[in-house]
Amino acid sequence: MARYKVKGKDCQLKVKVKLSFKEEIDERQLDFFSSKYIRGLLKVQAKKKNCIEFYGPIGISLFDRLKKPISKYDFFFIMEQVIDITQKVNLNSLILRNVVWDIHYVFINETTKELQFIYLPLTNDKKEADVLRFMEQIIYASKTMEEADTEYISRYVYFLKSLTSYEAEKIEKYIFSEDRSVVNTIKRHNVGQSGFITDKPQHYYEHYGRGNADEEATGLLADEDTGLLNNYDEEATGLLDTQCEQIHYASMYRLLTNETFLINKPVFRIGKEKSYSDYFVANNNMVSRSHADIIARGGRYFIVDLNSKNRTFVNGTPIPAQQETEIHDGDAIRLANEELQLQLIQILASQKKQIKTACYLSMVLILAEKC
Repeated sequence: MARYKVKGKDCQLKVKVKLSFKEEIDERQLDFFSSKYIRGLLKVQAKKKNCIEFYGPIGISLFDRLKKPISKYDFFFIMEQVIDITQKVNLNSLILRNVVWDIHYVFINETTKELQFIYLPLTNDKKEADVLRFMEQIIYASKTMEEADTEYISRYVYFLKSLTSYEAEKIEKYIFSEDRSVVNTIKRHNVGQSGFITDKPQHYYEHYGRGNADEEATGLLADEDTGLLNNYDEEATGLLDTQCEQIHYASMYRLLTNETFLINKPVFRIGKEKSYSDYFVANNNMVSRSHADIIARGGRYFIVDLNSKNRTFVNGTPIPAQQETEIHDGDAIRLANEELQLQLIQILASQKKQIKTACYLSMVLILAEKC
């Protein structure tokens, strides 16, 4: 059985895997990963005899994350990413069994909530991957938050028990029935639509059409920035220094006009009256003068309806007035009949100075949060 050493260093997650004498590296699969990156899998950095070294965005083990209370949204966001990685592995004709299905060695970035899996490019031992059992690991390790819906895990367990084998499409349909925004967010990430999350400013500029960023703006996973892993110690995963601060940038996309505007204040007001609002919605009398506030706090975002006449909706559900409702990347926001969408990106604080001044000034710093 393989042995793992994990270390968080220089804002990267680094994993060294020492294979057993019975495990044999498949050079064809190894060559595949040298030329292609699959989002959600740690990158192969080097191979030395019976050792493979991986790297990726900083994170903690999923096991450690699940010790903390988890919301219904986050729970199903994790489950949907499990489905997503199985689909990507199958799509690329890889071996599902070679994914390390162990919550101690699956990693999660606490800011973006993205999972990173280890794929061992080994010759096939013809054993089947037990993805359902991995999902059960997550279920039994989860510590749920106190929410209005406290039965969602029980319902999910009952559903999984009804399956005779792992069926990605059926499970994904079930998750969609519980929270469609989870599935929609993952799908948007995969096709490069709004909701794109990255640790690399270069990718941000390419994705949102800002042109080519300066060479110095390459980020966390730039190949030239990575070196071989040499000295591993026994330190726990995810210990960071101050250079690992995550800088949050937020914007709203207005569907009617194809316009994007930045959320540039901790409390940002949207309405139809220009003198009252930080962003005024022109040409729509259904929107109230002061319709809603967007609040940024601790790396999270909330919306508050300001007793508007025609109400505020999040993912199609009306929210109560004068109460904070948390919103997430990719959420559909509707003010009366005006459709908006929240868009977030994160970069590392250590990279902020590397962004061109003109580009940086066009964005607005909302909050910094330790990753």
